[in-house]
Amino acid sequence: MKLYLLDFGRLGIPLAWIFEARGLEKQTSAMIGALIEHPKDGIILYEVGPAADYEKYWPKPVLEMFPILKYTDENRLDNILNKLGYKLEDVSAIIIGHAHLDHAGGLEFFRGMDVPVYIHIEELKYSYYAVATKEDFGAYLPHYVDPSFNWKVIRDEEIELFENITLYHIPGHTPGTMGMLVELKDKNFLFTTDLAIYKDNFEKEIPLGFGLRNFDEWHKSICKMRNIAKKYNAVVVYGHDLEVFNSLKHAPEYYE
Repeated sequence: MKLYLLDFGRLGIPLAWIFEARGLEKQTSAMIGALIEHPKDGIILYEVGPAADYEKYWPKPVLEMFPILKYTDENRLDNILNKLGYKLEDVSAIIIGHAHLDHAGGLEFFRGMDVPVYIHIEELKYSYYAVATKEDFGAYLPHYVDPSFNWKVIRDEEIELFENITLYHIPGHTPGTMGMLVELKDKNFLFTTDLAIYKDNFEKEIPLGFGLRNFDEWHKSICKMRNIAKKYNAVVVYGHDLEVFNSLKHAPEYYE
């Protein structure tokens, strides 16, 4: 089994979104995904980044608050797959860590395809609520919160969805955030998505700023993931931490 870390470009994130009691200055941050070559279940994606034509879909206030600083042809999911010798049609499963526009907007690449899209039931319900009521509109967008995709809901708190790939329900940033543990031959990797946007959210337990939706659930989820990381001696991949991301191999390099 091989694990590739995917580089979807750079996003400017206000420090006040990442950490409590901070200002609105922008932190240059990574947009990250993962591709797993699974010996039994094929090509599996975790997170799919933004839509390639994000400027068409992202509301102007969102782009002003969260500007995309770098998104070139090399950051497009279809081109990343091509560079690894695959096509979009080769993807056998997609896992949505959470359904914010910079993590799930790339589902647009798969429009008209029947690839299963795994998402926690609480995230799917909240996504539709957010779009329908516009109470959290901007974070979730209707172009991909769309019944035409082949949604497959996860109801479990913990599930080994595929051999050596375990998903964990870790609410706090969003109601249905799912982390992922990948157990490889040489080392293990734990993906927090935006439960821990940066390393200090995880290691120092500094709460998220206005990216936080429920503090009690967030803290419980952080403790849960810290215990998993310790148990499996896992390399932790955070939601947007550019320094940590740059310290790791990126596709076309891989871990196995």
